[in-house]
Amino acid sequence: MGTSLEVMCELLVGNLESGDRLEALIFSAIYLKWINTGQIPCFEDGGHPRPNRHAEISRLIFRELERIYCMKDTSLQEVLAIRKIHPCLPSFKAEFTASVPLTRIRDVAHWGDIPHDLKLQIKHTIQNKLHRNAGPEDLVATEAMLARITRNPEEYSEAFVEQFKIIHHELKDFSMLRNLTEQLESIKESFDDRSLSALTLFLECKERLDNLEESKDALDKSIDLLLKTAQSLNALREVIVKGLESSLRNDVPDAAIAMRKKWRLCEIGLEDYSFLLLSRFLNALEAVGGAQQLKENAESKNPEECTAIGNELLAWKEKGLSEKEGSEDGKAIWALRFKVTLDRSRRLTKEYSEALLQMFPQKVECYVISQYMSSPTVDRWAVVEQILCYLKGAPGDEDRCLWQVTAAGNNIKGVVLLQELPHLSHLGVRAGQEKVIFVTCEDDDKIADIQKLNGKCVRHNTTGNFPVKDL
Repeated sequence: MGTSLEVMCELLVGNLESGDRLEALIFSAIYLKWINTGQIPCFEDGGHPRPNRHAEISRLIFRELERIYCMKDTSLQEVLAIRKIHPCLPSFKAEFTASVPLTRIRDVAHWGDIPHDLKLQIKHTIQNKLHRNAGPEDLVATEAMLARITRNPEEYSEAFVEQFKIIHHELKDFSMLRNLTEQLESIKESFDDRSLSALTLFLECKERLDNLEESKDALDKSIDLLLKTAQSLNALREVIVKGLESSLRNDVPDAAIAMRKKWRLCEIGLEDYSFLLLSRFLNALEAVGGAQQLKENAESKNPEECTAIGNELLAWKEKGLSEKEGSEDGKAIWALRFKVTLDRSRRLTKEYSEALLQMFPQKVECYVISQYMSSPTVDRWAVVEQILCYLKGAPGDEDRCLWQVTAAGNNIKGVVLLQELPHLSHLGVRAGQEKVIFVTCEDDDKIADIQKLNGKCVRHNTTGNFPVKDL
């Protein structure tokens, strides 16, 4: 992961013109998301960058993202992309920027009262990888090992198990994978009394909501509790957003930058949790027969429109419901006002969704194709709007080749495999399902002739003679 962060750092820190900034941010968000979810694995590359290098680069990237975030000319799309990047950056707390971080795993790997084979497994599957090229897969390996050593409670000593649990917690902290409650607890020390009361109220409401039993009697209570939780969330998020308004000074200490990252992740986490609350609120309303109460929590990145909607809701609340308004039925007039406000809220959320859809899908597709074409098992012949390529496959590579043909989607129109393969192989069947021309060829002369067509438009007609002609 260290090399990936270095590439991102070079791309984002100080080298972006405003015209290139959005694209760089979007591709960075996609790339980091795929690394964090394991879609792009982190392999050892022969180097030995300890996790503190990851933390230091993460801090540089975070500072630049915050600088862009606070600039006056930063667009809505850029803000959305930055908010996707932040949760994927590793932590740069002092314990992770130390010269030799995460050393506990080394002590555990040499624990005296555990079997030798377990020591070797910890050393080779976790310790070596963590200290050479840390990545999200290290947390997965640690979770699997923790499940193994806790399966039989008395098989290993309590001290050993406790130390391994601490390692698991440290890796979660390093990977920024704490849940929302844990994240909020971690910033409690930086709150003043007024802010602390808002945090305490939200955590209390959230805990009550998490413990609420699903029953008929609890349904009516859940609607009120959902509203209170959403209102307390908004109050807390307002406090955090206020604290993040000012940009970072050049002389700000590292500890303050690390705390600001915690605040930023809490603010993003609260926004994500608000969508969960809205979903639960909608389900609760449906369960009691439809929309019977008004939801005040309209969240988006369009503050002017949100303010307008909020003012409308407050106006309708203050005016109240009357039997008559002039010669008109008061209930009908109130329903029309309510509908106008709901339509406005719907347009606002639709604009937010469309902004995300305009930003990411096309870039994701482009990135898949670029990763596909840069793979060491792939060479490219001709690229226009469609692609003819050949795979330098080898025995055992079929699953990888299969993923490449499937992931490339409609852009791949022809595949040539440079080895023999059974006609009913998995790869051949999948190529047929994708309606991709699929042939095998081991004739070096024919391959050399076709390589000369690289970058040109070609017509590919698959026959026994395997012709590819220049248009």
